[in-house]
Amino acid sequence: MSFGRQKRLLLGWLALLAPLPLPFNGMVLWPVLALYLAGVLYFLRRASADPPRWLPRWAMNVLGLAYFPFFFLDLTAFSRGRVVQPAIHLCLFALLVKLFSMTRERDKWQTAMGIFFVFLAAMGTSVHPAIVLYLVAFLVLALVLLARFAFLHVLAGFGREDPSLARLPMRGFLWTSALATVLLAVPLFALLPRVRAPFIVGRSPGTGMTLEAAGFSDQVTLDSIGNIRNSRQVALRLLEEGRPGPDREIRFKGATYDLYQKGRWRRSPPRGPLRRERGVRFFLSRAEPERWVRIWLRPLRSRSLPLPVEAVRIEPRVPRLEIDEGGAVALAFDPFETVEYRVGLTDRPVLLGAVPGPAPDPTLDLASVTPRMTQLAARVMREGSGVEKAERLERYLIQNYDYTLDFRGRSAKNPIEDFLFVYRSGQCEYFASSMVLMLRSQGIPARLVTGFLGGEYNPFEGYYIVRDSNAHAWVEAYLPAAGAGGGWRVFDPTPPAGRPEARQESSWLLAQQAWDFMLFRWDRYVLTFGLYDQIRLFGGLRAMWSDFWGMFQRQDRGRAEDSQPAETGGGEQSEAASDPGPDLESALPYLIGIALLAALGGLLAFRLRSPLTATAAYRRLRRRLDRSGAPFPDSLPPLAVSREAAARFPEAARPAARVIDFYLRESFGGQELQEDEREALKEALAEAERGMRKAG
Repeated sequence: MSFGRQKRLLLGWLALLAPLPLPFNGMVLWPVLALYLAGVLYFLRRASADPPRWLPRWAMNVLGLAYFPFFFLDLTAFSRGRVVQPAIHLCLFALLVKLFSMTRERDKWQTAMGIFFVFLAAMGTSVHPAIVLYLVAFLVLALVLLARFAFLHVLAGFGREDPSLARLPMRGFLWTSALATVLLAVPLFALLPRVRAPFIVGRSPGTGMTLEAAGFSDQVTLDSIGNIRNSRQVALRLLEEGRPGPDREIRFKGATYDLYQKGRWRRSPPRGPLRRERGVRFFLSRAEPERWVRIWLRPLRSRSLPLPVEAVRIEPRVPRLEIDEGGAVALAFDPFETVEYRVGLTDRPVLLGAVPGPAPDPTLDLASVTPRMTQLAARVMREGSGVEKAERLERYLIQNYDYTLDFRGRSAKNPIEDFLFVYRSGQCEYFASSMVLMLRSQGIPARLVTGFLGGEYNPFEGYYIVRDSNAHAWVEAYLPAAGAGGGWRVFDPTPPAGRPEARQESSWLLAQQAWDFMLFRWDRYVLTFGLYDQIRLFGGLRAMWSDFWGMFQRQDRGRAEDSQPAETGGGEQSEAASDPGPDLESALPYLIGIALLAALGGLLAFRLRSPLTATAAYRRLRRRLDRSGAPFPDSLPPLAVSREAAARFPEAARPAARVIDFYLRESFGGQELQEDEREALKEALAEAERGMRKAG
């Protein structure tokens, strides 16, 4: 195999691997990747035959000019002005052409650089943990390519292009290089300056409008939440600080809606910025929090900041929050990465909707209320206080209507009337919307609320997982209290069968939670590892160093005080006597770290040590024979040593003779042992030593 053929094959395999993650990231369509891979496979087949002629330079120029109209069409029509996808298409095309035109040595290095740019595009658009496997595979193959290129270049420089000389043992080099790369990459990843987003973010496909999560957009329909109920995607995670409280209902308020028209709800208007005090702590109420929770919210393509209905304090990492007329809190921007915030809670709901005013108040809008709804509401709610009326209506909807996701054959002309008087079944938006309109028909202000209900406990970390399947809609109604004042209250008219509930414990659920735990750690400490994490990391390292240094200072202080004469006095004890000395518990992490570093150092030394030669094995065999009896003179030839070894240790005769045979070939025959022969030498030496030990 010629040197040029070896280099082309290595570049071809690396070019085949480089773009594989791109279709999973949505950057390249599968048909485009299939065409590219077919071209690379054809190149590998042609490179195996090692033909003398390849694509000339003028043909490259013609292909480049022919691709220019397609690139313009791709940029303007297919990608609608987005640059990332056409740029990747251009890189793949240029790389494929370059593979077929490698004639000079520098062409091969230019091709390697093109492959590296495609690799960067694949890594820069990937967020799944499986990208680590791709990274390791590419790293190993790239190391093989670089080592082989350098080795073949050296041989060619000496004018020795004999293919039989191009055998290079790579296993030890690959292990050592990969381990050293990982050891160097981890601290560099933690210390290098962070950017806002760790990967390339493209706009959503379609009309160009920003897509928002169902149930949190400016307008929602009566099937918005039902569309995502089957999704198991994690929406947010909640970790309760301190001791977890008893099992309780977890209800996250995400958005509120006031005006309903033709099956569509319009979001409550904004009220203004939320009041902030003491740095980045926002106050929802003057009530003191009884417990704190930490929440991680994945990007919902919405500004909504879901909060437990008992929230009274918020500690986000942003300087501004907004609140609407319904009391729902939102960010001042659309987040592109996981949002972490800390929330203080009380033991009862704190609903912050604005007090309803005189007409036309949106929470009393009757535009979509029909006479039949009004009659039904009056018959069900009857006389009594506002609380009693609302509770009767809630019970009526729960007990007399069914939950369903099957809406085949239904008319969209007046869906709420059809729900109440024809089909008598629907999903949570239908139950909540019906109750809102019927409450308004009896003069009770009400609005629709969307968010999440419930969550499943993850035992691996001790946090609660809230998924898309926990999306839910309910009602907030304003009910005057006895005497002065009044307040908003939560009502949920959806039957229990239609409310989100945690899945039963099973091995499959446990496996899902373990996978979710890994995804959470990947997202939290790789994808969204940012400046604040670096500050905490440096602070933690500084504290660890101070503790470590303080251990020795306590020891020095204790020795100094022990050397002083003891003071007289009845019950007094010296400070040294009361000093507990080094804290073994705090020193344990340092000891473990030192042990790990020592183990890694030993592994590196083991991998970097020189391979066993036949000469070293022969000397080791002679030393073992010398210790077993009368020492051999240095002038004794190897064949005589073999006869003496057979006479003293018959069980070790054959392996000892094999070791000596390897020594004669290496020392007197000038034949360098190959990798498989070195393994055979190790086995023979070990077998000979075992035979000697058995014989005593």
